[in-house]
Amino acid sequence: MQRISIIIPIFQHWELTVVLFDALRAQSLSQELWECFIVDNGSDQVPDQSELPDFVTLLECPTPGSYAARNKGLQHAQGELLVFTDADCKPQPDWLERLWHEYQQQSAPQLIAGGVTVKRFLSGTPNAIETYDMAMGLPQARYIQRGYAVTANLSIPRRVFDAIGNFDDQRFSGGDAEICRRAAANGFTLTYLPNAEVLHPARDSWEELITKLKRQKGGQVRSGPKKQRVKFIIKTLIPPVWLFWYAMRSDKITSRQKITVLRVQTLLWLVEISETARLLANGKLERR
Repeated sequence: MQRISIIIPIFQHWELTVVLFDALRAQSLSQELWECFIVDNGSDQVPDQSELPDFVTLLECPTPGSYAARNKGLQHAQGELLVFTDADCKPQPDWLERLWHEYQQQSAPQLIAGGVTVKRFLSGTPNAIETYDMAMGLPQARYIQRGYAVTANLSIPRRVFDAIGNFDDQRFSGGDAEICRRAAANGFTLTYLPNAEVLHPARDSWEELITKLKRQKGGQVRSGPKKQRVKFIIKTLIPPVWLFWYAMRSDKITSRQKITVLRVQTLLWLVEISETARLLANGKLERR
């Protein structure tokens, strides 16, 4: 029986898995200790199992949504530690080894959040969108302070799922925060292990940034308790001064780049307001 099960949902962008599979192949932890499931979520073109590395098992989930896909992986996983990442991520070589060591030290089951660094994978000067994403995208340490972590790098012991159930598969966004908070409500803690790191490519187009924003806003406006949804709606209408402050304090970018980030953030805020209004008018949820 494998000790670790890696579960990765994917929708459409199979070309991104080349980097992911190379990074998994380079893991310092013996492949005898882990298994990997990649769960296709309705892509137009899906490779055959024979085209994938021998350490990868292909599953298919017809129910839309990455959390439904993760639940599909959970149904097949044999590991005692369930490790989640995304198809476009690049885990560092000691990623699994560090997660497994941390898990073995636990006296009681805890969720483990690893570090996430957003960076440009290609050489050259980043454009405005890449600059924004490198400064503001996926701030795992800040999320931890709020009591949750993103599934780009989140590990959950089997015993936690046995106690609280699987991901909320009705969500297209925010299911990671929801399950972390559900776990906390049931007495399970969240540990941060920044050196168990994955790299995430910086988004490089306005379309990608908007798609992410719409997916997140859909999760906030359409999912969760009514009180929480109202809170998110009101928060959307308030200028994101705290995000401006966060950007200005960033040590990842230059002073000139900070001005670029502030401009992009202002435009995104206006899009947030528009998207919230569209969703309140019963607009279709973004699932990508």
